[in-house]
Amino acid sequence: MLNSRGSAVSNYSGKTLHYAIIAGLLICCVLLQAVSGYSKSYPVYSYDQLLKDFAPRSASVAGVSGYSLILDKGKVHGVNTGDLFEVYGKGAPVLDPDNGEIIGYIKKPLATIRVTQSEDRKSECEVVTARGPLSVGQPAMRYSDMAAAFVARSGISSAHELRKDLEQAFPDLIWLDPSDVPSDILDPQSMKKLGIVLLFASEQDGLKVYGPDLALLHEYPVFRAKAAERQKYSTDIFEEVDHVENQYDMGSRKFKTYIRSFDLGNARLVGRLPESAIQVDILDLNGDSEPEIVYLLPSGLYISCYRSPGELASYRFSGPGRLVGFSAVKTHGWIVLNALLDGAGMRSMLLSYQDFILNLIEDDINLWLAFIDRDGDGLKESLLGQSFDADVMFGSKVYLMEPDHDGLKYRERIAMPKNFSVIRSSWSDLNGNGLPELCTIDYSGKLCVYEVEQLLWSSSNRVSPQLPGGGFPKWFISADLNGNGLPELLFPGVPGEKSTLAGDWLMLLEWTDGKYTLKSMMQPVEASICSLVAVQDQLIIGIARPAQKLDGKGESFLYSFGQFGMSTD
Repeated sequence: MLNSRGSAVSNYSGKTLHYAIIAGLLICCVLLQAVSGYSKSYPVYSYDQLLKDFAPRSASVAGVSGYSLILDKGKVHGVNTGDLFEVYGKGAPVLDPDNGEIIGYIKKPLATIRVTQSEDRKSECEVVTARGPLSVGQPAMRYSDMAAAFVARSGISSAHELRKDLEQAFPDLIWLDPSDVPSDILDPQSMKKLGIVLLFASEQDGLKVYGPDLALLHEYPVFRAKAAERQKYSTDIFEEVDHVENQYDMGSRKFKTYIRSFDLGNARLVGRLPESAIQVDILDLNGDSEPEIVYLLPSGLYISCYRSPGELASYRFSGPGRLVGFSAVKTHGWIVLNALLDGAGMRSMLLSYQDFILNLIEDDINLWLAFIDRDGDGLKESLLGQSFDADVMFGSKVYLMEPDHDGLKYRERIAMPKNFSVIRSSWSDLNGNGLPELCTIDYSGKLCVYEVEQLLWSSSNRVSPQLPGGGFPKWFISADLNGNGLPELLFPGVPGEKSTLAGDWLMLLEWTDGKYTLKSMMQPVEASICSLVAVQDQLIIGIARPAQKLDGKGESFLYSFGQFGMSTD
């Protein structure tokens, strides 16, 4: 193992263009703040209201009569007259990755409907377009799977940025390429010919949004803010979007409101990155009771405050190899970074973080490294190092280690199951017998449960790609999700061999009726889950979408399921 220590310090405050863009669009600097950033000389729109008006909301068809429908959601649920919903029918079946049984169906867009009258708890709707029969019980989603376009009629210089932000703020819409949309769309026939359902138009007096037949749905007047007003606007946005308490220790927790499944349509978009992230985490790194957001891009590791913009610490990666994941421990500021030399070994790194400074302590470490919670108490108190194996990526030697400002220190070699991988494992007492089980994804991609080094259970299908093909970083959250008094294990996985669906699933392992049961908790996202973190009463899921063009960098989104609370036992 090579030991080249350095005091390379990267402390960037966002003064250069590259870091200004990253800092401004950092996940914690959500879309609303990013747009307000151009307000120095450009128009600023009422983005908070815009996001509320077009946020996806789920509903169900409660009644059908000819071309009229009743939805089971109304004003108290945020549904307004004029809102557009997409009604879905049954699509391809979703199979349980464990036993191949049908557990649901992919939603198939069936009809576009418009709310004609919103009452307290229901809404009357008319059918705009239909592509199949409608019936009671069919699900519906507001402003989802509809063709949308943006036109700039005002000539403002920020129109290009505005269009990009709209597209990233509302990823559930089907956005037309700007080159296919002439700016002189002024009549319903033009919209119908181009198949446009929603038209976002930047005009002299503000942003206007039109629906079918060019009916005006909403308008957002322009205002120009002075510097002090802009600062207040930005602060208000952060308070609304990132309101969390200063408690981030998972410990032994359970959800106050027990949940059976997760639906991104009901989640709240709380941030984005203009790149496809490898991994994202939110934790209190330096013990100041203020969380940091840590995210890994192919270019390096970046850290900033979670609740407000500010300085950006970074470690820029260069040289051979590729970054595949990181692991961090709260309060002490230690971070290990795994970089893979394909087919050859590792050049992992130990870094320390304090006062917006990242120090490289040691690099070129030929081990997989991760901070691990071995006793299931929610605290990652152990640093483990695992040898590299060219055939299956993870070797048989596992060491208990200790980070130090002089470099890594070896304490002892410890025994682990044959198929153990240090970055794809979690400990939790799922069966309630007082001994935490080791849950690990083995080299074939199956989930295995061990207790005192004995195999208790294994999934029949893969939950991750087979090594060395990929699927390196995995995130596990242990919490009582179903209210049975026992913790369950929540983690991202992939569908089994019998499924034709692409993308990551959100999966759950639980102990019920005297056995382990694996189930899907969310429809596949057709992208990779780059983050799974619990912050007070929020479960935050990061979705990384790959680049659509060869020269693109993709994008990442953070969604919050904040409708439930978490409390310590």
